[in-house]
Amino acid sequence: MELEPTIIETYPQIPRSEVKLLWHCEFRDGPLSGMLRYAGEMCWYAMIIENENDGESWYRRFAVIHLTPDQLADEQYWHDLFRQHVGTHTDYGVDERRTLGAVLPKAGWHQFYNKYNERIKTDYSTRPVLGWFEV
Repeated sequence: MELEPTIIETYPQIPRSEVKLLWHCEFRDGPLSGMLRYAGEMCWYAMIIENENDGESWYRRFAVIHLTPDQLADEQYWHDLFRQHVGTHTDYGVDERRTLGAVLPKAGWHQFYNKYNERIKTDYSTRPVLGWFEV
């Protein structure tokens, strides 16, 4: 998601305890984007800022983005297809820990990735930002 890092601070900070990660779509040393639950709704989250210059105050700041019903259904469709053919290792349990090792045999991955690679990536930069949280 393209959002100026300084602009994110104009939105309300959401306490980390008020968001519940459901799954991630991108991951690099931790989640970068995916779906979460906030205020009873499923929302998209995307990393906006990563501070890795100062080892004492390392953090990632994420925008919480409201999606349309069609966008939510689309994200759920792709996640369900991923779970069916690749695995559940991107899901977070009630304790927000990933189900590591829940990867299906690689021979079936093409049933997801062949379709996913043809997907037109949705741009959520025009969707309302509800706030941000830090990890």
